[in-house]
Amino acid sequence: MAQKVITVNINVYEQSVTNRHSAYEIGAVNRYLDEGWVIKQTMHSPTAAPNWTNITFILEK
Repeated sequence: MAQKVITVNINVYEQSVTNRHSAYEIGAVNRYLDEGWVIKQTMHSPTAAPNWTNITFILEK
């Protein structure tokens, strides 16, 4: 069984958004899902920058 690990950095506080809610589509993860990979686990980790967050996807095929 093969695995891939993808880490995505997302800016969670956009100045131009007045309601402060955002939805993100992560193209790299979508491409792997289209290729038959499945998400085995996700991990969220904060960063030193207050506006950024990291999400790590462990994919398996």
